[in-house]
Amino acid sequence: MSQNKRKDHDKFFKETFSRLEVAKSFIEETFPFDIRNKINISTLEKINSSFTDAMLREHLADVVYRTQYAGQDAFVSVLFEHKSYPEKYPHLQLIRYMNNIWYEEQKQNKDLSVVISIVIYNGETKWEKKSMLAYFGNPHQSLHSFIPQFDYLLFDLSEVKDHQIELFKNDLFSLTAMLMKHCRDSADDFMKLESFLVKRLNALDVVHQDEFIKTSLRYIQKDISLTRNKLSPIFTQVSTNINNIAMTIADEIKEETTFEHIKGLLEVGLNADKIAQAFKLPVKKVQAMILKIKESSN
Repeated sequence: MSQNKRKDHDKFFKETFSRLEVAKSFIEETFPFDIRNKINISTLEKINSSFTDAMLREHLADVVYRTQYAGQDAFVSVLFEHKSYPEKYPHLQLIRYMNNIWYEEQKQNKDLSVVISIVIYNGETKWEKKSMLAYFGNPHQSLHSFIPQFDYLLFDLSEVKDHQIELFKNDLFSLTAMLMKHCRDSADDFMKLESFLVKRLNALDVVHQDEFIKTSLRYIQKDISLTRNKLSPIFTQVSTNINNIAMTIADEIKEETTFEHIKGLLEVGLNADKIAQAFKLPVKKVQAMILKIKESSN
């Protein structure tokens, strides 16, 4: 998977898991019972995860919540991290996130929270989960106390059956999980989800979840690369509102693609007239896009 595709999938993950109802549903549907039963879900709140560590700024997928735990006043932090490829040393990245959470809490004179880390994985190869101790080969027993030890929860979508995802009670989380699981399917395989997608999209439309519908349809059309024509069997079974959203997204994607092509042609020296001829666009529209490209590069 290309770096740009990884960023697209991370962006979808962050947009969906930043929604409180998705995070709540994930905890309620997938957490081990002994942990889930102690989380006061009504106190769950998203916290700012814009950390000051320059090396973490490129990692867009971190989503952090705080919640009360086991009836105590103390809070725990719940860190969601998305991976679309295997990570050799996941603990090292997670511990950097944890350090930043603790640093922010220290700055605000708060007690440090225990961090429950969750890796949500939708890669093509098997995720090999191992302890942090295993990173060090076979250190002498007397050195074990000098090695940090913590665990994380793994949600590997390749291990979750479609029928299990369909049973998730929350429509937003169910749709998110299914799209993330099948994001690499061929068009024909993806369309086997037709009845599921129709059901979930219509359910979201009833409760006016237009922004989530837009996020999901954009992910399907742009990042999973399915055209509106390929998706036509779905659009004949959903509301006019969903069709209008899909058409708007298709126009936006077409505009973005044209914008990127024009940017490339400018870099090889073509002028506005030549570009307008190539795309069969009015010269004034191309000139406006060129102006926008120049402004964005300043």
